[in-house]
Order: sequence, then C-alpha cells, then structure tokens
Amino acid sequence: MIQISSFSDLHEAAEKYDAGTVIFRGVKSIAFELIPKIGRYNRLYSNNRLKEEKRILGIFKEQAIPYLTNLPINDWEWLALAQHHGLPTRLLDWTRNPLVAAYFAVESEYDGDSLIYAYHEKRRISITTDGDPFGRSKVGRFIPRHITPRITAQAGVFTIHPAPQVAFEGASVERLIIKKDCRRSLKKTLFRYGIHRGSLFPGLDGLAKQIEWMRTDIY
Repeated sequence: MIQISSFSDLHEAAEKYDAGTVIFRGVKSIAFELIPKIGRYNRLYSNNRLKEEKRILGIFKEQAIPYLTNLPINDWEWLALAQHHGLPTRLLDWTRNPLVAAYFAVESEYDGDSLIYAYHEKRRISITTDGDPFGRSKVGRFIPRHITPRITAQAGVFTIHPAPQVAFEGASVERLIIKKDCRRSLKKTLFRYGIHRGSLFPGLDGLAKQIEWMRTDIY
C-alpha cells in the first residue's frame, strides 16, 4: 500500500510502474471494492442473473443504434460502450494513465481518503478471437476499438469479471491511498496538467461542468 499526500507523491508512485503492463482505476472511497456494477445489486429483474445480464445488454443494443455513428463489431465492444455510458455490466473501467485515475478518485467532494487501484497484467484478451465474453472463466483485460471520444480521451481499458458479485483482489492488485487532506489541491494540480472534466468528457456536457468548476465555488 502506497500513501499519496501530494502530486509529487503521485508522480513518484507512477514512475515505478511499467506502462506496458499496469492499468489504473480511481475511486472516491477506500471502501469501494473492485466489483462491477452488475454485481452490486442484491437482485435483478429475474432470478437468473446471467440471463438477465444478457437481456440488459440486448435491450441496450436494440435501442442504442439511433445514437451511434460507429457500430460495435461484437459483444466485447457492445459491453465496453454500454459500460462507459453507465449500463450495469460485468466490466470495470480502467485507464492506462495514472493521472486520469487520480482525477476520478478526487473529482467529487468527499470527506475521506480516496484510492487508486493498480492492476498488473501482461496478457490482453483478443476481442476478435476470444469468442463470447459471457463464456470467459477468468478475469482479463481488453482494449476495444476507440468507439467513443470518451474512451480515447480517458485512455480507456476494461477488465471483464466472470463472477461479477465477487470483489477482485490478489497479488496483482496494488492500492495507492490518496489522503483526504490533499484531494482538493491534487484536483487543481491535475487541471494544470490538462486532466479535467472538459478534456476527459469531450463535448458540451464536459465543457459546461468544467466551466462551472472554474468559475464558481463548487468543489
């Protein structure tokens, strides 16, 4: 476990990682485990969780097409797209950029320590040859085609979790604790390095949120 009390601490911690094998995930609270959104619900619409999970994705696929300019080529990309827009899936969002992870950890106001997970994994799933994502038996990481500007801007990577109700942990996962006293100052420093709502969420919504942060007393 690594303690982060300043931007220099974050920089020092990030320098020790191999950029080719480590990905990062920032969360607001140290209590947040690596559990995909679909696994956080006590129950779904039907008792057959896998069947219901597939149905949720199916509804998204049926109704998302009018809003897309580039269609996903398989269920791996559909899952990534759905996950990125908030649908409950068996995926978790990660980034190859530790500064992006840090931003998501400190973006929202919170009176407590935040956390960056660092996951070491050399292997990568080939989404063109690996078949059905719902048939996979091990946690793995994959990079979809950059089908949305947000995934590109955030250096997005995903992990898939065959048992989404079970917290992912182990020797391959490290924890970087961002101390609560430095959260606000770290967010300001990240802005100076070009890591902010406007750059990570390209479009008018991200721009509006960024201007609000810059010009008001919002956290």
